[in-house]
Amino acid sequence: MIDELEDVLVEGRRIPFSGRLLVDEERILDIIDRMRIAVPEELKQARRVIQEQDHLLSEARARVNQALEEQGLLVAVEEARQRILLQAEQEATQVRVGADEYARQVLEDLDAQLTKIVANVRLGLETLA
Repeated sequence: MIDELEDVLVEGRRIPFSGRLLVDEERILDIIDRMRIAVPEELKQARRVIQEQDHLLSEARARVNQALEEQGLLVAVEEARQRILLQAEQEATQVRVGADEYARQVLEDLDAQLTKIVANVRLGLETLA
């Protein structure tokens, strides 16, 4: 029926300069009526079942959250999360400090080596001069 509806639209005539389309209204209304009748009752029931399931799930979630709060588990979980975050931040800071220290040492060693190389190059240039 959707294909039939599409055919009616394709067969319609365009109104110049308006972007509008003239279609057979009776034929479209007939197709729509047949579509309404063709929608099975099971689909409507399925929608009701899904709505009921969503409602039951929402109630269950609320009950679980209430039970967890009553038992203080949510507070304990939040405290553990905060401890883990603090520990991770401290470890990250230590890693950053260690990386900076390593980078500084590598750069200082490179600077010393380059200073020696520059001194040798200058000595070679002075010898050649």
